[in-house]
Amino acid sequence: MVTPSAPPAGRLRLRLALEKASRVPDGAGGATLAWSETARFFAEVAPLRAEERADGDGLSDRITHRVTVRHRMDLAAGDRLRLGARVLVIRSVHDPHEDRRFLVCLATEEGSAS
Repeated sequence: MVTPSAPPAGRLRLRLALEKASRVPDGAGGATLAWSETARFFAEVAPLRAEERADGDGLSDRITHRVTVRHRMDLAAGDRLRLGARVLVIRSVHDPHEDRRFLVCLATEEGSAS
């Protein structure tokens, strides 16, 4: 039986790439982040909120999404999800029903203000 808030399998139709960061020495005593793809899977991506706010002399936006995937152990806050040219930074991950069937990630689209 499918719980009312769990998406039917047909709604997990967007193929996302999971990217994890690793620190790479920059040669000057510091490090930079390098992103590498670690997995691909299907998900449902739904926009939740879009905000616009003053930022210096202009405006910036922040777009938040809810990303639903089948349960997996390799998702964490700080990871990125790539959907074509779009990048979603995972802010939180939780199992809404605590039954290890689905995970819901709240993510902010990169390129917008954080």
